[in-house]
Amino acid sequence: MSKELKLKFNFNPFKEGLNHVLGTLEKDIMEVMWKRGESSVKDILDTFPAGKNISYSAVITVTNRMTKKGLLQKRKVGKAYFYTPAYDKDQFCEIVSRKVVEGISGFSLQSAMVHFVDYMSQMEPEKIEYFSHLIESKKQSLSKKIPGFKKNHETHR
Repeated sequence: MSKELKLKFNFNPFKEGLNHVLGTLEKDIMEVMWKRGESSVKDILDTFPAGKNISYSAVITVTNRMTKKGLLQKRKVGKAYFYTPAYDKDQFCEIVSRKVVEGISGFSLQSAMVHFVDYMSQMEPEKIEYFSHLIESKKQSLSKKIPGFKKNHETHR
């Protein structure tokens, strides 16, 4: 079983940033872990601002849940556990993006793609050219791998 298959998260389209897939404390913990690497619960708590009222037991509970979800790995040293991120931030974002696109595709691929292109054209119009080149590159690659791909594709225009 690959590490990626173990990773579990839920996507909430009404949240922002990493909170789309992580709870608030999970996000805060992951941000610490990505910056520091291996850390104990005490190390994690020490990085939080003094005004942030989070208990030691809350961090233990959440880090253990995050380990079960595949976000963190832990090892025991003496009486303490040390946690490390299972993925760096870029890997995590890549996996989440892929899984979200796969999920949306199963729901309504055409609608998702239309909204994605509309969104990108409003937010970053210069990206449209990038995506156009990316699509052309993928089409050329597929036409080399799949006999008749180009001919079948052109009949659907």
